[in-house]
Amino acid sequence: MEERRLLMAVALSLLLLTAYSLLFPPSRPTPTPTPSPRPTPSSAAVAAMPPLESAERRPEAAVVPAGPDVADERERRVEARSRELSVAFTNRGARLVSWRLTRFADGRGRPEEMVQAAPSGPRPLDLETGDATVDRRLREALFRASTESLTVPESASATLRFEYAEGDLVADKEITFSDGGYLVALKASVRRGGRPLGVRIVWGPGVGNPTQAEREVQGYQEPHGVALVGGSVERIPAEKLAAGRTLEGVRWAGVESHYFAALFVPPGGRGTVSLRALALPAHDDDRPSQVPLATLQLGVGAEPALLYVGPKDYHVMARAGHQLARVVPVGDWIGPIVVPLISLLRWVHGHVGNYGWSIVVLTIFINVAMAPFRHYSIANGLKMAKIAPEMKVIQERYRKVPLMDPKRQQMQEEMAALYARHGMSMGTQMLVGCLPLLLTMPFLIAFYRVLTVSIELRGAPFLWISDLSQKDPLFLTPVLMGLSMFVMQRMTPTTMDPAQQRIMMIMPIVLAGMFLWAPGGLNLYWLASNLCSIVQQALTLRILKGHVPAAARKRK
Repeated sequence: MEERRLLMAVALSLLLLTAYSLLFPPSRPTPTPTPSPRPTPSSAAVAAMPPLESAERRPEAAVVPAGPDVADERERRVEARSRELSVAFTNRGARLVSWRLTRFADGRGRPEEMVQAAPSGPRPLDLETGDATVDRRLREALFRASTESLTVPESASATLRFEYAEGDLVADKEITFSDGGYLVALKASVRRGGRPLGVRIVWGPGVGNPTQAEREVQGYQEPHGVALVGGSVERIPAEKLAAGRTLEGVRWAGVESHYFAALFVPPGGRGTVSLRALALPAHDDDRPSQVPLATLQLGVGAEPALLYVGPKDYHVMARAGHQLARVVPVGDWIGPIVVPLISLLRWVHGHVGNYGWSIVVLTIFINVAMAPFRHYSIANGLKMAKIAPEMKVIQERYRKVPLMDPKRQQMQEEMAALYARHGMSMGTQMLVGCLPLLLTMPFLIAFYRVLTVSIELRGAPFLWISDLSQKDPLFLTPVLMGLSMFVMQRMTPTTMDPAQQRIMMIMPIVLAGMFLWAPGGLNLYWLASNLCSIVQQALTLRILKGHVPAAARKRK
């Protein structure tokens, strides 16, 4: 009897303990992450770390019980401002709705908008996990923002944080802004059932909103993908990204247009960036166009990724570090001349106050510096024109002689005697004729490149031209440029026969037609350069004629 009572007591005790554990479960501790210092995005270099592995390749993590839900009760607009940026999010999905550059204006005079208006699809700074269900939940979730309005203090940084947790899904996103820069730091993580998911962050589609006038300018290119892989910059048109492309070991990669860029810098300075194209309605019609989109694989460590969204200003990007300035196409071999000329153009503008007149003044400076070389070139042309008839007679005499025939040596001897009779040397004349061109052309090409990459010309007015980065609305500068070339050719001494001269006279018309839709700043430069050449040619011819002996003038 006693044993039966003992067994019944034990059974009742077990039953009571089981019922109590079911009715009153123990509280589940919420794991608290170890706080780590938030790095500012102004650092010039970051320490190396291995790239993030996908969630499928990581060892199985222990399942962490879900914590309390974190969400906002309604949709809100969240804004952040610094000296250069005015950024706006919606807390629904912590999605970016506006990224404006306060120092640059669009065609209507408003701050330049970097976010392209897309009716649907991904937006800049969206998170992607590769799981369509999770991505859809994240885009519809009402994140809780750390503040509705963030102002970055002067010479400091500030962080905007979005958090969300519901059921088994936990996500957070951090954007750290610095005052006085276009570089921001990005951190994000997504957990499902306590396990971290591989996260990619998006920029795109495209960058900026080019106007119809900008698209009509000669040389305009639609936004395309760009990356620094190894030591070379690779540019990929959107049309070649239909199937997508993944680039590994990139120093930076993203999307660029002519004057603006959005570039990811992976954690550790090297990482994986994927580029793909998104079909959007093209401008004002219904035809779809391919617009590039970039996604960066984020790491799980404390180190953030960096994002530059701003102007393709060589000096600004050089100060930002990470070799970002290489996205500006100054040229490899001519870049050492282009970069100082950009600084010189800004210096002249600081004294003149107008970029149109600055182009004219700097063109005059360059032509004055090159004047001695051009003087020798014109003098050499006059000498060659003087002996051209006799040279033509010699060449005609040996016209039918094969190139390998020994008689060709006699022709060279007669040519050398002709040069000596006029007090010239064949080797010296060739050097004098070619050297001025070799010395002046790099500077002329470099200044041409300056005017194609300088964002300062965007929106800069000059007389009747409202924007030097767009075509001349009256087409006066290309027409005047063609006329000045015609005058210059008429003044230039030449050894060509009349048929060749007539062909050369067509070139000004052809070039003027080609430059009708070129940027007004380029046409202004060529016009000013041609006028300088005409003035120098007239002065040089007058000086050289003054040195002709009076007796020789009488015989003529």
